[in-house]
Formats: sequence, structure tokens, C-alpha cells
Amino acid sequence: MIDKTFYLENLSAFDILIQDEDRKQAEEVIFRVYSILQRDKIWLHEVATREEIFEEDVELLEEVEQELKELDEQYDFRFDEFNKLVQQEMKKLQSNSNVSLTEVDDFQNEEDDIFYGQDDEELEDITEDFETEDEEDFLVDGDFYDEDEDESDDVLSHLSDEEIDLVPEFILESAKKRFNYPAFLESFPVDDEFFVEEEFLFPVIVGKAFGESSMEISEKIHSSMMMHGYVMEKTDLLQMIDQKGKEMGPEILAFKVASDSLQQAAHPRDVVAQIAPLLRS
Repeated sequence: MIDKTFYLENLSAFDILIQDEDRKQAEEVIFRVYSILQRDKIWLHEVATREEIFEEDVELLEEVEQELKELDEQYDFRFDEFNKLVQQEMKKLQSNSNVSLTEVDDFQNEEDDIFYGQDDEELEDITEDFETEDEEDFLVDGDFYDEDEDESDDVLSHLSDEEIDLVPEFILESAKKRFNYPAFLESFPVDDEFFVEEEFLFPVIVGKAFGESSMEISEKIHSSMMMHGYVMEKTDLLQMIDQKGKEMGPEILAFKVASDSLQQAAHPRDVVAQIAPLLRS
């Protein structure tokens, strides 16, 4: 239930954004972290069984909460005021439907929405004080690539192929600057740059972004190579994935942030602008 990777990646993204003085994007990231922390605390204290509670999860939430308190003092995010508004809205919903906090959390696990299905008008009332353009940007924890195919199609259905390709192309171009790409192409056993980008580099970025192990990624890439008639030793492929996974760390983080934004129906052009600061190093 407790996703350590989510906290680490989003807190790292916040550090980068706030250092670049991108207050607006930094707020969106940190409020998403705050919202998911509240959800996880409810799960930990009211839903989880003893067998499901691990000491490392408890310590993680305590550390994140302490870090958010320090950030609140430093940047005046007013988390307490935000939390009071959320609690008021949840109490209204509970009084109308007799929904317990446990049931609310169960619904959150399905929808990842801490406002329990509030409509856009209600969300605007809550978030207008925090100067955000999209009321759900920092309230929803979800990955675009984790949604089922129908939902993904709905999110992107109004976009052209060129618009959809903006984000992966931007991330790939950045990734190719992390190492000697021409030399890598020459050494790669497949003499096809399109294959290298689409069947090796991008799967490594996506797989690492969503917590897949190098072994899991290598099995998929190896199968793809076999289907295209290419041969490569699995041990060599695994070593290559480990190396490129380390070199493309900023792109892996950027893809995670981008997928969150795309799932919230942000336009790819805006997503590119959002992740650009993460890839400047």
C-alpha cells in the first residue's frame, strides 16, 4: 500500500523545481505528496491489519510528514488550512451518505481521489486559495501508464499523433545526451536506430520509472529482439540495462512526473514545459 518510490521521486522533483524557482510546478508536486500522505495515514491507522503494517512504512510516513512540516515553515504552503478545507468537505459527504473514513479510503484506492468523487465546481472552491490552474493536479496519485487501455484512450483521444509523441520524443532526445550515443549505436547489436530508441531506450526509461527490475525489463527487450530476428546474450543485455538505467536517471524521473500529468489530462506541450527543468542538468 505504501509506495516509497512515489515519495522519493516526487520529493526529488520538488527539490529540483523549487531550486529553479518554479514555484507553481513545485506546489503542484508537493501538494500531491501531502494529499497522498494523508491517504496513507488513514490506511495505516484505520484500515491496515497488523500483518500489513511494517515498521519501515511507519518510519517513512513519519519522515515525510516531518519534511513537509519543515517545507511548510520555509515556503508557507499552508498545509493546515488546506487540510481543514478537505476535512470539512469530507464531513459534508459523510453526513450525506453515512460513509465512514474506511469506506472513503476504499474508494480512494479505486479512484485515487481524496475528495471522494467531488465534482469540479466543489474542487474549485477548495483550491482557488492555493492558486492552481487544475484543481486535481496535486490531489490525484495515478500513473497514466497504469490505467487500462480504454481510460488511456479517453485521456488522449482528442490529441493528434504529433501531440502525443511530444513527451516521449522530448525525453528520448534528452536521454541520448546522457552518454556517447553515436558510439552506443555502433556497439549495439541491432543496426537500426529506430529499434534502439523504441525497443531499448524507451522501454528502459518506462520500466525503471514504474519500478520494474532490470531483469524484468531485459526479458521484455530480449523477447522483442528475438521477434525481430536479433540475437544478444541476456547477461550482456542485463548489464547494458543497468548501465543505461543509471545514466538516464533524470529521464526516468521526468517520465514518472510526465505520466502523472498526462493522466490528469494535461496537454503534452505543458508537460514538456513541466519536465524541462528536470532535464537541464
